[in-house]
Amino acid sequence: MKVYCPYCRKEVDYKVEKRDLKEFRGIEINTYENVAMCKDCHHDLYVDEIERKNNERIYELYREKANIIKAQDIINLREKYGISQRELTAILGFGKMTINRYERGGVPTKSQSDYIKLLIDDDNKFVEKVKEAYKNGNINDKTYEKIVSKKLKKDIGRDDIQNMYRKVINDSLQSKANIFNGYKEFDLELVENIISYISSKVNNLTITSLNKYLWFIDILSFNQRGISITGLTYQKQQYGPTIIDQRYKELSLLDDKYVRNDYEDESGTKTIIASNKNFDLSKLKDSEIKIINKIIKLLKNKNVTDISNLSHQEEGWKKTKKFDEISFEYAMNLNIINNI
Repeated sequence: MKVYCPYCRKEVDYKVEKRDLKEFRGIEINTYENVAMCKDCHHDLYVDEIERKNNERIYELYREKANIIKAQDIINLREKYGISQRELTAILGFGKMTINRYERGGVPTKSQSDYIKLLIDDDNKFVEKVKEAYKNGNINDKTYEKIVSKKLKKDIGRDDIQNMYRKVINDSLQSKANIFNGYKEFDLELVENIISYISSKVNNLTITSLNKYLWFIDILSFNQRGISITGLTYQKQQYGPTIIDQRYKELSLLDDKYVRNDYEDESGTKTIIASNKNFDLSKLKDSEIKIINKIIKLLKNKNVTDISNLSHQEEGWKKTKKFDEISFEYAMNLNIINNI
């Protein structure tokens, strides 16, 4: 079999010489490597198959002697938290293709291997690294919440987690009746039942659209009755009104009346709210249910972008500065009235 020799600048025959290899990356391994040599000029040549077999043998011995992490260990870590190679790379702060290379058989340095092992063996250390990566902007909200949520579920029971979410939501959203909550004190139980009811009527209700459903329900209620239904406070965000301080995230994680499902499609990750169909509307007046049904009828056949655009037509969104709370005073002049 011939290979190209860069020294002779032609295809040449080669012979294989076995050479002792005492150490690799500072670790004593006492093995050998086969080296292809040009029969004409006697220079070493690169032959892919020979090098591949050398690497397999050397890497295996090096892993064993230096206690280097295996590809499957890294895969198991990712699967444990449901994260991709890209997400783990961002958390660890490694080069772009580092984790991909290690999972395909590449060998980490001793220091990198020891560090990954530490994070595998200590959940708290891993979560600390995740929080650091999130603080530095290396991972997004979804990656952060996914990992921290799994850690919480392991450490504490379901009821404890749900109670924690409820406390965060109530502490953040409870306030005296004022113009920013539509002169209605926040009622979490009522909001849960309304969300369950909406999601029972709307297929593939995204968390983004849910914010708009609730806002439209409350401003229509304020327009017609002088008071909102939920007591939620909303703020202006780029894609429309959202529940203040992004508390829709914790709301979406409550699982008594509905469940949150995250899935990937060609456009990215989507979060869908699905009803458990055990909602109780007994706290609502007939006039309030009628308002909710009007908004469902108006929006249910529109996509996320259309619903967002519809919210941008309202004075409450147009006249409020980004991130500021949206006053219900703007509910007295609604564009959606023309569509209902």
